[in-house]
Amino acid sequence: MAQCPACQQQFSCGAGQHADQPCWCSLLPPLASTGSAATECYCPDCLRRLLRQQKTADAVPDGKPLHG
Repeated sequence: MAQCPACQQQFSCGAGQHADQPCWCSLLPPLASTGSAATECYCPDCLRRLLRQQKTADAVPDGKPLHG
């Protein structure tokens, strides 16, 4: 059992449990390296939320909205 550092929810982490079956998170894109955040083990909901935030931040250069 693992505990999400973001929401404190306990969840099942499959990393290292089965050599022939990767963890559920391996089906998702990697989280960008942001210090310890990239090495933390997040629950499915928080990892998906962080990936959405990462995608949004990547789409907007320098964090500033584009003006057309």
